[in-house]
Amino acid sequence: MSTLTYRLAGDHSRNWMVVFEPDELHLYIECVAPGTSTDATNWISVDDFFARRPTGSAHSQAIERLVELLRRALDGD
Repeated sequence: MSTLTYRLAGDHSRNWMVVFEPDELHLYIECVAPGTSTDATNWISVDDFFARRPTGSAHSQAIERLVELLRRALDGD
């Protein structure tokens, strides 16, 4: 199965993406330039993503959206 990606937030210079590898059951976060495809060398763990201080408004928005996504998934809506 192929890697699944979802854009959490972004601006003109970068997009914060959540990346899921169903075959490996790995979930990562990635920050890439718009139009750039996912690259495993850029992936950071969800733990590290939550542990970092936001570097800007897009980063803050990405954190909020990931939390919202997880809440919806776990709430069963």
